[in-house]
Amino acid sequence: MSDVPEQPARDGPAPPDYRLLAPAAVGWLAAWCATQWSGAAWPIALALAVLSAVALAWAWRGGMRWRGLGATLALAAVAGVLTAGLAAVTAAGRIPAELSEAVERDASLTLDVVTTSPPREGVRGYFYSASATSLDGAPLLLFTPPELDAQPIGTGLRLDAKVVAAEDGDDVVALAFGRGEVEVTGEPHPVLQLSNGVRERFVEIAGELPAPGAMLVPGLAVGDESLVDDDLDTAMKVSSLSHLTAVSGSNIAIIVAALIGIGRLAGWPRAVRAAAASAGLAAFVLLVTPQGSVIRASAMALIVIALDALARPIAGVPVLALAVLVLLAADPWLSHDYGFALSTAATAGLLLGTGPFAAWLSRWLPPPISLLIAVPLVAQLACQPILLLLEPSLPLYGVVANLLAAPAAPLATIVGLVACLVGLALPPLGVALAWVSWLPAQWIGLIAETVTALPAASVPWLGGGVGALAWICTCVGVVIVVRRGRGVRWRRLQRATSVVLVVALLVVVAGTVGRLAVRLRDLPETWRLVACDIGQGDALLLRAGDAIVLVDTGDDPAALAACLDEFGVTRLDVLLVSHFDRDHVGAAGELSVPVGEVWLPDTEEARGESLTVRLEAADIQVRFVGAGDTLALGDVVVTALGPRRGDGGAPSTLEGNDSSLAVRVDPAASCRASCLRILFLGDLGEEAQSQLDLDLVPVDVVKMSHHGSSDQLAELYERTGARLALISVGADNGYGHPTDAALSLLRAAGIPWLRTDEAGSIAVFEVDGVVSAWTYRRATPRYPRCRGPCGWMFRKPQRPASLRREKVRHP
Repeated sequence: MSDVPEQPARDGPAPPDYRLLAPAAVGWLAAWCATQWSGAAWPIALALAVLSAVALAWAWRGGMRWRGLGATLALAAVAGVLTAGLAAVTAAGRIPAELSEAVERDASLTLDVVTTSPPREGVRGYFYSASATSLDGAPLLLFTPPELDAQPIGTGLRLDAKVVAAEDGDDVVALAFGRGEVEVTGEPHPVLQLSNGVRERFVEIAGELPAPGAMLVPGLAVGDESLVDDDLDTAMKVSSLSHLTAVSGSNIAIIVAALIGIGRLAGWPRAVRAAAASAGLAAFVLLVTPQGSVIRASAMALIVIALDALARPIAGVPVLALAVLVLLAADPWLSHDYGFALSTAATAGLLLGTGPFAAWLSRWLPPPISLLIAVPLVAQLACQPILLLLEPSLPLYGVVANLLAAPAAPLATIVGLVACLVGLALPPLGVALAWVSWLPAQWIGLIAETVTALPAASVPWLGGGVGALAWICTCVGVVIVVRRGRGVRWRRLQRATSVVLVVALLVVVAGTVGRLAVRLRDLPETWRLVACDIGQGDALLLRAGDAIVLVDTGDDPAALAACLDEFGVTRLDVLLVSHFDRDHVGAAGELSVPVGEVWLPDTEEARGESLTVRLEAADIQVRFVGAGDTLALGDVVVTALGPRRGDGGAPSTLEGNDSSLAVRVDPAASCRASCLRILFLGDLGEEAQSQLDLDLVPVDVVKMSHHGSSDQLAELYERTGARLALISVGADNGYGHPTDAALSLLRAAGIPWLRTDEAGSIAVFEVDGVVSAWTYRRATPRYPRCRGPCGWMFRKPQRPASLRREKVRHP
């Protein structure tokens, strides 16, 4: 018989090992303080060393009861000494003397640098993380001149740059603003060229898919966020889904687990499994580039690979804590990286909170449902203090949005990654798989858009450290109440909370399905011009790059609001009022979106209008525009053709229809898509049309004057050479618009036309040089000199939306 007493059997899994959590937290805090206040790094390390000695002495003399606590405190202090001490040692030679001198003198330097991050687009060009090879590899944030195109990771550059000191705690030592000519001194390493090419090719494939899913697929699969525009980025943040715009650390966990699992099934030795998993990890990190979540997940994966090779048990909490300590020791400035902090917080929340929350929820819900709710809930709670440091607001529907998006994210990431790799050898199959990954990504994007449109999507909260602390205290208080809550009132509160959660879930689902239904109608997102169906009147949307212009408002506020919502317009940079008839400005006082500036015809009539007075009283900028004025906006240039001013530039004395502000829109040099020339004629009659400079009117699209009245100048339309005419007109109107005379005029000029009374709202865009149109109702452009329809509506995927379009061409 053995003298060793038999240990009682344990039921269930072993409890989590929390011993490394305190060292990781203290190490992080020490690294943050030592890098934020570099002069205090050595005192911090010394104070923690003393604390470590005291804790060890206490543990030694305190007996068994206190030995464990004392040892944990000593280990935590040692971790702080390690990170703070390494920060102090590294900081001493981090800023080269030449760079420091240039910063002090506010001088420029000639720098040789190598880009270490993908290009990111800024206000005046691209910016990169870079290593200054001419300054002992000092890390910089490099801003290149706007003339330089985007450069891939690993490109060598030589340029003159003004250097500015970075803020305390930044992972770079200075900001370098390039000036003048930039010389490309070296191409990326062949391995980097391969990864850059793979990533760029996949972004091109994804760019052909419909938005918003197209914008998310590259980020989810390979970490490229270049397709995400400002609107989607804002929507993802408001809905608390911003972590899904970039590659997740879960990708790495899946890849490493899959490689190790395959190795076990194949009977590979432990060393071979470790080598295969490490190689797969290295290739993936090279493809997606090191980001906060990728760095954290990679460190954890390497520890897991090592433990598997050594046949040691693997536990999530110690692996996370050890990974954080190792990374902060290697780079103490990583403690300021928000991406790294959010990834670590989310992982810690999942490891520590999922089980307890799921167990508590399972008192009312089935275990699978409890687990499904607990995962996004604990991740949101854990990340919120850090998010409050960035934005002092709470996403009211964040948990619901994550609950709906969580099942879709793994499918989009894994299938997207497979599509990226398979597309190298079999491009058609890669495209097919990209479409498969687009489906869940589209669902995620539509959830974000739906949540953003809901009332009180973002609730204000205290900002900074105070707000984060208030959130933590609130959560602790709620947990205490939940654990101690008893009685009928408490059960009623629980039921009420459940009802609120279910209602919020149903609202988001209904809104998302509604948006999906709109997308399935192939609503175009690459439109340049939209004629809104608002009845008898004018209301036309012009997209000018990132700016939106509304030309007139019609007289039906509800119909206009529906059109703005349908085409995703949430703001108007410019409201252009052609003249002041009610069917052109009747809805101006009840616009559903904010307006930045208003353009009015430069007439005496306009200056005395009540609308003008109200606009000026509301501090909205008003600009009076007349013939000869040229205005740049977004990617277009707007030239006013009328009304003509009087002597000395005095406002025109014209009134009514003939005072209409008529403009021609031309693409600027920056235009990249649907670069159409467009003519807006307001309600000008034949005599007023004859006063226009007809040498300026050749265009691609013309908005027919006065809803197709007979008061038209035939020569004007012949001179336009337009490929499409739009007639904004109400069904069964009492004016007989559009008149037979007006349609005959278009027919004689060889211009196809579309009418809002027949087609509903009309969106115009250009595909491969062909003017094309999407219509709300199935309609065919009317062609001159042709009996029966000469064009057909069909569906074809376009970038970035799948568009139902009508090809407009002459027979």
